Amino acid sequence: MRRLCRILAHQGCHGIFVVGSTGEMPYLDEDDRRALTAAAREGLEETETILYVGTSGLGLKQTIRYTQNAAQDGADVAVIMAPMIFKFSQTELAAYTRAVADASPIPLAIYHHLRMPTTFEVETIAELAQHPNIVAIKDTSKDLTRLGSLIDATAGTDLTIFQGCEHLFLDSLKIGAAGCVSALANVAPEWHVALHRSFQSGNFTEAEIHQRQLSALCQIFHHELLTSSFSYFTYALKRILQHRGWLEHVHGLMPGFKPAAEFDEVVLDYIRVMEL
Repeated sequence: MRRLCRILAHQGCHGIFVVGSTGEMPYLDEDDRRALTAAAREGLEETETILYVGTSGLGLKQTIRYTQNAAQDGADVAVIMAPMIFKFSQTELAAYTRAVADASPIPLAIYHHLRMPTTFEVETIAELAQHPNIVAIKDTSKDLTRLGSLIDATAGTDLTIFQGCEHLFLDSLKIGAAGCVSALANVAPEWHVALHRSFQSGNFTEAEIHQRQLSALCQIFHHELLTSSFSYFTYALKRILQHRGWLEHVHGLMPGFKPAAEFDEVVLDYIRVMEL
């Protein structure tokens, strides 16, 4: 974690998000979360990179405790998803988020994740954007129309809006998103940074080139084996990281997983084609 955070920061990433879904957050115990957060903070020493830490728990008290732990361990911003397992009303979701924000010693960001049973509706986010301690949202809805509505609904607030899907990065910037929080930024940070810099400088032709690179790399996640186990998703990322010399092992947190040989070859082919 120290090494990867240091590498990503030096590649130009403005922020690092640890203990999220790609980080297999649901399967980390409290000590794991704290150790990873502290290690990430150490890896980002002497950089200006912002450390975002996932602090979602199975209930309000647990989420508040995880959030307070993250602050103690060096997080700059805590990130929470909607409550897991059960579905709740928008009134309950807003009250839950405000309660965490009220109790958090550091700024809070929202993570709208499609795997959660309760959706953060645009109107709810617009309401939460008025809270002085809620500063950002990562939206992975895969819906540019929704993202545009979200940008419009929070205009005039200080809420920073991030796209969560790599293939929509450039289109999201065009309609007003601030950036992208991406699983593939772990393995191809230079393409993400180059796309953002190109767009900011007005070099849209170069930005399109980097978007095509990211969209092509995204195809690795459409392999049919990914429907059989989430472990294939994390394995693909770790295998590329191992190839780049940024990660030593490819182990996941679920026991019993062994990737099919054909999938390993698919990953290696992507690495060769994409010249990572």
